[in-house]
Amino acid sequence: MSDLYEVLLIDGDTRWHAGWVVDDDSETDVLLRTHGHVPVFSSRAGLEHHAQEHGLTLQDDLPDEIDLDLGGWLSQGMPLPSTAEVSELWHLLFDDPVAGHALAGEDLGEAYDDLVEDVPDWFAAHGPAARAALADAIRRLRGVLRPT
Repeated sequence: MSDLYEVLLIDGDTRWHAGWVVDDDSETDVLLRTHGHVPVFSSRAGLEHHAQEHGLTLQDDLPDEIDLDLGGWLSQGMPLPSTAEVSELWHLLFDDPVAGHALAGEDLGEAYDDLVEDVPDWFAAHGPAARAALADAIRRLRGVLRPT
């Protein structure tokens, strides 16, 4: 049976219960989509109801909170977020069929490898390219987010 992890997306003062990430013992976590759209719920109860209808197990853990702007770094270049925050956002978006396209490419692949390997001075070496790519990915994701 697959496990579901709720994802709470944050954009400034707006928060979305944006669906879930599936952990089915594969190498990839996928932000689920229904008919090409991110399933968005205004409450955890709605998410739990959907999971129950589909025979899926929703974890009792608190939702993962993912800041779509990383505290202002994507839009303004500061303050610098932690590498863990950048990695979490990147990981969520990378395999997404809409947003992930912006993160494709060999240079960005190397940047992500350096990020997860905690290479010193990552922001100086890869920050500008990563910011542009992640911001593009977020623009694509926002194009399908429809809070209810």
